[in-house]
Amino acid sequence: MWHRLAGRFSSRRRPSQPGPSPGVRQDSYPPPFPDGWYRIAGSAEIKPGQVKYVECLGKQIALFRSGNDGSIHAIEAFCPHMGANLADGSVDGDLLRCPFHGWQLDGAGRVRSIPTNDKLPSARHTSWEVKDYYGMIVIYHAEHAPDRVLYRLPTQPSIDSGELIFRGRHAGGEVDMHIIEFAENAVDFQHFGEIHDVMHLPWTRLRIPFVKIHHQTSWATDDALSHRGYFRDRSYVEIFGRPMPRAGAAAEVIFHGPASIVQFDFEIGDIGQMTMFQTHTPVAPLKQQVHFSWFSQKRIPRLLASYVVGNWVSQWGRDVEIWENKIYRSKPLLSRSDGPVHNMRRWYRQFYAE
Repeated sequence: MWHRLAGRFSSRRRPSQPGPSPGVRQDSYPPPFPDGWYRIAGSAEIKPGQVKYVECLGKQIALFRSGNDGSIHAIEAFCPHMGANLADGSVDGDLLRCPFHGWQLDGAGRVRSIPTNDKLPSARHTSWEVKDYYGMIVIYHAEHAPDRVLYRLPTQPSIDSGELIFRGRHAGGEVDMHIIEFAENAVDFQHFGEIHDVMHLPWTRLRIPFVKIHHQTSWATDDALSHRGYFRDRSYVEIFGRPMPRAGAAAEVIFHGPASIVQFDFEIGDIGQMTMFQTHTPVAPLKQQVHFSWFSQKRIPRLLASYVVGNWVSQWGRDVEIWENKIYRSKPLLSRSDGPVHNMRRWYRQFYAE
């Protein structure tokens, strides 16, 4: 695969000088964990009868898969009895057994068994709604509106039908940024001509000379599905100063919630279609764990699919360099050619609604 062959070339560059302290940056941003669905593991990471400790979104989670039907569950990692780490325990059928005193809890956080046969406590341990979603284990995090689920993730008919097949995945590592920056990026139309006008060798920072990229971008929200935002980019290249409109591509980027799960639908000329998921999981207030996975039509060669994703990852790396050293301006000084920054921010507030 392209991303393995090019692995020795980073798509991200280390800063040449020290940047602002985390405290200076963090104080400028909204709260770090907006409500929404988040990827917390890959589906293949946890087999039936296994348990895994996950720390993200300011929470500690014991993620386990039933040994009976393979269903996935997420409960607070530390036992409600005496605080042992349940992820050090074992799965017994549909129950997770504590390694300290043998208490058994189900996926809804209810105590189902105590070895001493004492009366079972009625209080429930914290649990999360969790599901397998196209190779990802996702949970719904509700910090600001704990009594409701703001939205549901959509099915993907093209993947379900087999029209699009799995082609690859890539771990983007940890990025020192607030999750809102990815949404801000979509409405910052000016920056496309400043840092995304250059083409790179996929998966690297190696610039391809004499090639320039032109972008036509837009942003919209969905009146019927308020949690969705749409960024659209139609691009073409210019080679040696000659525009090549047919040598381009179109992408619709769908924000399912607060940029935690972002879906890219690529249309590659007459060749075919692809879908890529980019996920951001906050493991700290200014630190995102980023993953990519992608699907394409069978007629698209695996190498070409990787090439398309690698082009995006190289461009994403340019943004990361900025995000890791910037602050958030609550009242930005904007010019006429800026995108709908305030419209996007009003849309984003729903993920903090009480």
